[in-house]
Amino acid sequence: MRIKEKDGALIDVYAVYWINGKLYFYGLIKDYGLSAFDVDEVKVVDSSMSGEFIFFEDGVFFKPLIAEGLLDDLIEEDLESYRRFIEILKEKEKEKEKEKIDPDFY
Repeated sequence: MRIKEKDGALIDVYAVYWINGKLYFYGLIKDYGLSAFDVDEVKVVDSSMSGEFIFFEDGVFFKPLIAEGLLDDLIEEDLESYRRFIEILKEKEKEKEKEKIDPDFY
């Protein structure tokens, strides 16, 4: 999933959650961590969520955020957690590449 801020910045979303009936996203900010975005303050430019997501408390989260206990640390700008999360994202990209059908298959 991807959202666009009013300044045009594109943000990849790794969680969708609700607080008091209001919808928010957690998006990854480069060299920072996760930041909260109010649905009314951004535009959804890609609504598909690919990868492993799980329902947790009041939202749907990218599974490694919960499984590895990274969520709170990424919200609090923990550099070590940020590096670990980037490592996980790179591993997931490699896995996706391996799953693609060989072009010579057809």
